[in-house]
Amino acid sequence: MKDRSSAKQAVHAACVSALQERIGQAQAGMEQAREAGTADTKSSAGDKHETARAMAQLEMEKQAVALGNLLEMHHTVIRLDPLQRCTVIKPGALVTTDQGTYYISTAAGKLEVEGTTVMAISMQAPIVEFLKGIAPAGSGKFNGRTVRLLSVA
Repeated sequence: MKDRSSAKQAVHAACVSALQERIGQAQAGMEQAREAGTADTKSSAGDKHETARAMAQLEMEKQAVALGNLLEMHHTVIRLDPLQRCTVIKPGALVTTDQGTYYISTAAGKLEVEGTTVMAISMQAPIVEFLKGIAPAGSGKFNGRTVRLLSVA
């Protein structure tokens, strides 16, 4: 990746974009479930009708929960300032180890940014707790493997 500051901005933008895409998918899933429930009310009768409506309702509830979680994650990420330089591991930090690169933000998962895989993880992730106890350029054992902290930006 480029210099650490522009790399962090690119990772932040990729994280926001990935969450927006997942929000759109959840909204589309809710709409599909709503339409499925409506379509079954017009063409079905009896027990089959009630079962189809119940299944559509369950799917809408599932999508609503997913959408709520995604909106919360999105809100968390957009509050972060990608221009802020971090010298310690905290929300908004881009952390590089010899095992991978992590964007401390929310549990958005794997992001591909400029040919580099970055994991967007929350402060509650076990690896974050581990890394908080290591000085830059230091190392320690995590899950039986030696992990070296290379940089925090």
